Amino acid sequence: MMRQDDNGNRFPVAGGLGRSAAEEMAAEFEARGHKQLYWVEAEVRIVVGGALVRDGRVLAARRSTPAEVAGFWEFPGGKAEPGESVEQALERELAEELGVRARALRQLPGSWVVRPGLELRIWAAELLEGEPRALLEHSEVRWLGPAELESVEWLAHDREVLPHVAELLRAR
Repeated sequence: MMRQDDNGNRFPVAGGLGRSAAEEMAAEFEARGHKQLYWVEAEVRIVVGGALVRDGRVLAARRSTPAEVAGFWEFPGGKAEPGESVEQALERELAEELGVRARALRQLPGSWVVRPGLELRIWAAELLEGEPRALLEHSEVRWLGPAELESVEWLAHDREVLPHVAELLRAR
């Protein structure tokens, strides 16, 4: 939420409000004779994770960095670059992190705020070429079948998509 002064300068006045709460605050502020408050949408950068599937199994990657997530498992991926589609970002990130060529298939249900300005989306992907290796931010990779999905300690956001991944694996 931004406030504008008489000279047109804008100042932050409230963060973390939902749109309806921000609009109520703006109406109250204006009713007291103050300049208009503006609702400003934050820039959101997409982080894409890949549920990379082969032969009815999905690839899990164990984080080695940063320290606060080291040892937890995730669906590998990374941030989309400006001008890059989510599909392109996933395919590039899997090549960089795992040394494979893959194709993004479809987004799985859900999205999660990793931190302000970063939103995670998990996509199903198929392996086209290569054998995944832990290259950059991972210490280990492992193929998991539907019954093994709970055998590793997932990052919280990745854990939330497991029912959809299990369904994806059963369908293949």
